[in-house]
Amino acid sequence: MQLNEMETKKLLDQGMLTRSIIENETAMKKCLMYHEMAKDPAVKGFFKEQAKGLEDVIGYFKKGLNEIQ
Repeated sequence: MQLNEMETKKLLDQGMLTRSIIENETAMKKCLMYHEMAKDPAVKGFFKEQAKGLEDVIGYFKKGLNEIQ
């Protein structure tokens, strides 16, 4: 089976976005875990903010993935 350039680009973009979503979900889960483990309120707040930021990034990537499909 032979793919044209646009189909190849679409497959590569889907793979890149899927990988980015997985990596950011993992990072977000780590931030939430560190948030729960932290004793210092400033550290807890920092990791909570980071997790929220990563949640926004994941939403952006998912939106891009939906547009490609």
